[in-house]
Amino acid sequence: MKQDCVLAFSVFLILFIVSFICSIVLGMGKAESLHEPASLWMYGRRLLMIVIGIGIPWLRGRDTLAAFGWQLSVKWFFISVAAGGLIGISNKGGFDPASLIAIILPLFHTFATELFFRRYLLRTFSALFTGMWPPMLLSSFLYGLFYLTVWTTLGLPVAGRIIFVFLFTGLGILFSYSYKKSGCFLVPWLMHFLGVLNYRMLF
Repeated sequence: MKQDCVLAFSVFLILFIVSFICSIVLGMGKAESLHEPASLWMYGRRLLMIVIGIGIPWLRGRDTLAAFGWQLSVKWFFISVAAGGLIGISNKGGFDPASLIAIILPLFHTFATELFFRRYLLRTFSALFTGMWPPMLLSSFLYGLFYLTVWTTLGLPVAGRIIFVFLFTGLGILFSYSYKKSGCFLVPWLMHFLGVLNYRMLF
């Protein structure tokens, strides 16, 4: 299991470096941050997360799609909708919920993100640590750190970037906790999806 965790952490570092180079150094992250459907990097980054999140556990015989947890209870459905809606209301940079393409893109975005950080990293770290909180905190911190590869962080001062990391770490803890407690991958996915929609655009 230690080998799996070392591999997961190494893969995260590689993904972080590749994402930073493509988004920040090469400037591909600007179109991605503006949610432009023509942004190839928007699809490329998330396809990488999906391939890693499904491919590595499958190749190592550690996971199956059936084990994700696809049964969404009524209780967790309403929790997901309420929490996601509250996040979305305060989200100034989310996707336009009135646009069909802006519904498809965040579904893809949130699936890839939840697959990599919750289903792959959280589950892998959970096999090494005893207790629920250490793997949740570690995977969530990596989730927050990963957002330093987003174009919008480029112009922020150091204090702003630190706040950015802790903000997304907090969201990662919420998504991780909901996944752990519900046992259903649809819960953090739905919560995250509803949270990236900018409902202010409707008014």
